[in-house]
Amino acid sequence: GISNIFLLIALLMCLINYKSLFDSIKANYKLVVGIFLFSLYISFVGIYHDSPIRELDNYYRFLLLLPLISISFNDRNAVSILFICAISALVHAIYVNAFFDDSFRLHGTSNNSITFGHMCATLSMISIYYIFYKQYKPWINAASAVIFLILLFLTETRGPIIGIIFAVIYLTFVLKRDLETRLKFKTPIIILSILLVSIIVIPNPLGERLKDISNINLSEPLETESYYLRERVYYLAYGIEEIKDNYIIGVGPQNVQNRMSESLKLKKINRVKSADHLHNDFLDIILKFGIMSIILLFLIYFTLINSKNNQHNILLNILMIMLLSSQLTQSQFAHHQAITF
Repeated sequence: GISNIFLLIALLMCLINYKSLFDSIKANYKLVVGIFLFSLYISFVGIYHDSPIRELDNYYRFLLLLPLISISFNDRNAVSILFICAISALVHAIYVNAFFDDSFRLHGTSNNSITFGHMCATLSMISIYYIFYKQYKPWINAASAVIFLILLFLTETRGPIIGIIFAVIYLTFVLKRDLETRLKFKTPIIILSILLVSIIVIPNPLGERLKDISNINLSEPLETESYYLRERVYYLAYGIEEIKDNYIIGVGPQNVQNRMSESLKLKKINRVKSADHLHNDFLDIILKFGIMSIILLFLIYFTLINSKNNQHNILLNILMIMLLSSQLTQSQFAHHQAITF
């Protein structure tokens, strides 16, 4: 609740400073046009499928948050905010006894542990960016990165590990290109290796969930013991199968769960429950709205990272890697806080 209050205050402040907002819109007109095209297309398909507004509202999130484009970015403020967020999140985790009570997965200030895990992983990568690339206040950023990674372990969320691996590899490549010292560009890879080994070797909830992946039955994936892995395998297979016949205009967001339920009954599969999203945003949005939706979404993403501000291009690319990676294993548009973040 309190996060929504602060978001509304931020939006109000941006709207009050309308001159700055207008200048920002003019400077980023390609992004604004992309967001409007995406929103109009979602509206068109929603009307075609007679979709209720509750099924569409999260896809209007870019449009709703557009006033935030007027906020200027400052490295010093960003690092301070990161550290405050890390300490606050740590205090919250201690308050709910997340370190000693293994009966629940930490979801922090989010309504979903997967969302909070993605947020923690992203914030840890921003901290790592400031340590190695910007070389700005390394000790403060190191503390932030460690806290966010510890909290990620407590969420028991596996998906963000993909983003961390890709982001660290990208950062290593950038450091090798831009820095002369060999040790500096090797350090992120060394740290990543230590992190991955620690997750597997040292007993922790996230490590145990990662080990479950090795138990997937590749010949009969629906016989996999882990319910979460079993349902995700089915959702992916179902999504690909449905898209083949509905790739032009989709099936409508409100129809996915009923159609999946009918498919499960037809195939006599009783070990998987139907859901209204596929835990993969790219397949999910195509199934619901057709192939044009993913094209317009990628247009927004491309415009975001195709910035003329070279000073922040590396950070933008890291953020986009984390977002795209998270969408591989989760339907972020199904969780309004994830796409807002």
